[in-house]
Amino acid sequence: MKTEIRINANEAKRLKNDTAFKNFMQQVRDDQLRLFADSSASDVDVREDAHAILRAVNQIEIKLDASIQAEIILDRKQRK
Repeated sequence: MKTEIRINANEAKRLKNDTAFKNFMQQVRDDQLRLFADSSASDVDVREDAHAILRAVNQIEIKLDASIQAEIILDRKQRK
């Protein structure tokens, strides 16, 4: 379990620090925001899809942060 937490944390840190990954995530976010902003009043499905994709991107970042935080908590528990 401890090893898995550390592996996940290291992978999450690697992704969060990877320039290409950050750029792709930002491009997805920007594309969806643009779709949302440029949609007409009748483009409900377009806005709903854009919103769902933005939420998914946020969830990916939340999962990465949670993996990193899990390692920090593990380290603090081991120091006690």
